[in-house]
Amino acid sequence: MKLAEVINNKDISEGSKKTYLSILKRVEADKFKIPVGKLQMMKRINGYIATLEKTSQKLDVLNIIITIRNELGMNSDKIKEIRDTFRKKRVEDNVEVMKELKHKLMSLSEYDEKLQAMYDNKEYSNYIVNYLFRHFGVRNKDVNVSIVKLKKNISDRNYLWIRPKSVIYLRKDYKTKSSYGEKRYEITDKQFRTAVRKLDTGPILKSGLLTNSLKKVIIAKESDVFKMLIDDAYSRSDWDEIKRLSESRGTNIQTIKENYHVNADGKDKI
Repeated sequence: MKLAEVINNKDISEGSKKTYLSILKRVEADKFKIPVGKLQMMKRINGYIATLEKTSQKLDVLNIIITIRNELGMNSDKIKEIRDTFRKKRVEDNVEVMKELKHKLMSLSEYDEKLQAMYDNKEYSNYIVNYLFRHFGVRNKDVNVSIVKLKKNISDRNYLWIRPKSVIYLRKDYKTKSSYGEKRYEITDKQFRTAVRKLDTGPILKSGLLTNSLKKVIIAKESDVFKMLIDDAYSRSDWDEIKRLSESRGTNIQTIKENYHVNADGKDKI
């Protein structure tokens, strides 16, 4: 069986398959063959990853090797030990990067002021997008929502469903759905409900490339907003809020610690 077929047959999201196949293609372009046996396996792996400059690239390669070997029922314990070493290195690198970022992040109060200004200026679609980032810590794809009034108009996308006394935020199409499932939140905030009702049914963002549409309306990048939210919760020792954000975004606590925790020192636990 071709290795690409192993990835395509794996029970993961299409986005994850695309990522894995991209890594596999890059590895094969380097003339490196994924080891599916024992002969000189570790020597070959160590030799190849030594040629890669970034820790993230090394981890990509180790992950694809482990994934394929797992699918083929092969042991990968020694490879996992190497991966753990580079994971620790990535955390250490991220800690230094995020320490610098902390001083550049917008404060939550400043963000809220800008958000309120959008509402006051009747920029309702912009307000809705930034509200969802602010209160749910979601990714770009998750704010690409359509407004609906009838349940029969809901399919496998992301929606704001207008109800008599609330708006239901439904996420059926997001990065980690395969792990976290469909998400549903009832929003009763009066301003948010008003903003949604002021718009017509259908998509709230203009057609075209999502990233281009968002550049024109966002207060800050979604990753920076999430870091800001985690920073604020951490400063208040609000562990329940961090858990809530982990659940609403669909990101586990370990990933948050390694990639979004600007107060991280490599030792503390959130």
